[in-house]
Amino acid sequence: MQIEKIKTPGLAQLSYFVASDTQACVIDPRRDIDCYLELAQQQGCHITHIFETHRNEDLVSGSPLLAKQTGAQILHGPAPGPETQYARTLSDGETFTLGSCEIQAIATPGHTKDSMTYLLSDPEFGTSPVAAFTGDTLFVGDVGRTDFYPDEMHQMAEALYDSLNKIHQLADKAIIYPAHGAGSVCGDKMANREFSTVAHEFENNPALRQPSRKAFIDMKINERHLQPPYFRYMEDLNLQGCDHWPKPSPYLDWKAPQQEKSQAGALIVDVRPSEAYIAGHLPGALSLPQDMITAYAGWLTHWEAPPRIAKRPVAHSTALATTR
Repeated sequence: MQIEKIKTPGLAQLSYFVASDTQACVIDPRRDIDCYLELAQQQGCHITHIFETHRNEDLVSGSPLLAKQTGAQILHGPAPGPETQYARTLSDGETFTLGSCEIQAIATPGHTKDSMTYLLSDPEFGTSPVAAFTGDTLFVGDVGRTDFYPDEMHQMAEALYDSLNKIHQLADKAIIYPAHGAGSVCGDKMANREFSTVAHEFENNPALRQPSRKAFIDMKINERHLQPPYFRYMEDLNLQGCDHWPKPSPYLDWKAPQQEKSQAGALIVDVRPSEAYIAGHLPGALSLPQDMITAYAGWLTHWEAPPRIAKRPVAHSTALATTR
């Protein structure tokens, strides 16, 4: 058995490649799927399953793209309302064979209604699960936010409390593999490390040391988290699925007068370091350094329209990107 963690900088998103014998699965794949294909090739494995822990809000799922390349089956949790169109809906407790290992899918709603946790067992290490892929239900040092359903905040907090205890009961000794690390907007108290166990979290995680069920629910109801404006758009994309890369619109001439660019609905984004921007930039340009694009572009740009790109040689061999 082998578990590889893939981290997406900026979003602090964590996805996982799990291999056993000649089979492999991917949990919560990101859009750029080459890393999973390369790992499968290196390990001599075929990716047979793709597991999603929940419908993500902060990134577009790479599951449809990965399934298109590999023929793997996509599995997603059950929830009231529209089902994920590109995935098969799981049942609570459903099990899957992966080489010599077994993966059990357990429903753990609370962060979202479709949240799932995947328990990985390897007979070489006994009968108890050795790993728990907890999505946004349980983090290192924190637990999932429950504010995505404003009219049902009490019910979602209750559900999360029950789900966390369900994980504790079924996989107390397991190492946890969450969907995010420190820096993600999906939590604000995550520890600056990415390893822990279920037992350790129940002993040390502040959110799990509340004196009572009511205290936990009250804590969650009173939390206040940022909700970037693109979250709902991401959820819609992850309901429908997107198995292709969007193509940019025709190039926009960066030499065009500012008035012409404004009339075209262009937003000029300077992707150089902020120090370079301060030293000099095009009139009307927005500073968004390249390493911050994944986290903040959705706050500042209009995602409804396809991007239009204009490249110009500037200091330090960087470029300017424009988007409508």
